Amino acid sequence: MPRISSSEWEVMSVVWSREPLTAAEVFERLPSGHGWKQKTVNTFLTRLVSKGILEADKKGKAFLYSSTVAKEKCIQVESDSFLKRVFQGATGELMLHFCERADLTPDEIKELEQLLRAKKGRK
Repeated sequence: MPRISSSEWEVMSVVWSREPLTAAEVFERLPSGHGWKQKTVNTFLTRLVSKGILEADKKGKAFLYSSTVAKEKCIQVESDSFLKRVFQGATGELMLHFCERADLTPDEIKELEQLLRAKKGRK
């Protein structure tokens, strides 16, 4: 699966939240502050279609954009790439790194403890 840039992730987050959407609807739903114009968003949408992440269906004068790849799959591919690139595949190191630096809530700590107990029980 092709890599998605940071800007494309922002666009995809909008599409995944409520699809299908026209390019104008995607533009309207993007968080303010990035300074993009509609034409910039159109370029991202075109790139995502060419990468096979989105499909565009003509509806009247506009195209309706919808995802062809689930958000969870994109997250899996991106996180696997990050793990290999930054931590050379060492999952334990990644987990320790983020656990040491993150401000975890008691509920998050409990969830992690449960996950680790379940992992330990499977071995």
